[in-house]
Amino acid sequence: MTYRILSHTADSGIEATAPTLPDLIAVLAQGMFDLMAPVEPGEGAEQVEIEVTSGSVEDLVVDVLSDLLFESESTDLLFGDFVVAMTGATGARVAARGVPISKTGMTGPPIKAVTYHDLAVEERDDGWYGRVIFDV
Repeated sequence: MTYRILSHTADSGIEATAPTLPDLIAVLAQGMFDLMAPVEPGEGAEQVEIEVTSGSVEDLVVDVLSDLLFESESTDLLFGDFVVAMTGATGARVAARGVPISKTGMTGPPIKAVTYHDLAVEERDDGWYGRVIFDV
């Protein structure tokens, strides 16, 4: 499971590969938060859980990442550990562990939104591929 940062004129983006859709969602979430500040939650990290059901796998990825971004902003946490379980073909439950932003600081620009621009989520012969662009 890997991701790489994409060059983009005014925004930031990542693309990732993973063996399963839940793994892809976790890698994309990790990449999104690493753009702002890579963290490794240890003991005492706070955990939040979200559950999302969407109309398609593309919507699911955008909705999960958007909900995690909202949780980060509303709880003042940067997440760095994700466990994703599918609850249906286009539904997922995500547990994320994070640390207060005040303890880590931000090393990159804050992400304002997850966009549909150039979005790709597809199953391939060797697993899943995803590409997401973020408004910063």
